[in-house]
Amino acid sequence: MKTDVIQKTILVNVDGSILLLRRSDTDDRRPLQWDFPGGLLDPGESLEEGAIREVREESGISIENVKMIFAKTEPMTWSKDSKEYRANAVRMYYAAHTEITDISLSFEHSESIWVALDKALELLEYPRHKEVISYIIDNKLDL
Repeated sequence: MKTDVIQKTILVNVDGSILLLRRSDTDDRRPLQWDFPGGLLDPGESLEEGAIREVREESGISIENVKMIFAKTEPMTWSKDSKEYRANAVRMYYAAHTEITDISLSFEHSESIWVALDKALELLEYPRHKEVISYIIDNKLDL
């Protein structure tokens, strides 16, 4: 079975707010849901390179360092074009800091917002992202 490495970065600005991006209405998976910058690791990339690339592609913000804050493996199933796909997924979540708050969205997203962690927990629908935010809050992680 195929293994996908899915990387998401919780981007923190100087006032402690985190960046959420709203997926476009044409997205195959979870249209119009709030998300973190991120995506699949490309072949040949290091984990850090992939996370940094995805943040730049999806937000227009260049970051230099990321730190891993959460990782989990699990089987995933999803549908696309009337076909069912299965893969082992390695979900990796990072934190990174920026002083930049102006976002340059990619075609994958329609909106951005900077919010506090507790507000992010309210806005996020995806259980896997909610799990990570709850983990950060419950363990009082310093992002």
